[in-house]
Amino acid sequence: MDTHLTEIKNAHLFMEYLVSIGVKSPRSRRDDWELVDQERVLARIKKDNNGNTKFFICAALLGRK
Repeated sequence: MDTHLTEIKNAHLFMEYLVSIGVKSPRSRRDDWELVDQERVLARIKKDNNGNTKFFICAALLGRK
């Protein structure tokens, strides 16, 4: 996993973080999804080996806007 990403345990909070940085929420929280800017992942939704959905975001973005 990318070391610059922080796991967010709450799906609703993850979506709020996306809105706060000006990103439109993905259509589904259950599908794998990535937000990439200049070849760097800024946010990710990914299923783990057990089928649990995990949410990750680049925390450095949260204080910028």
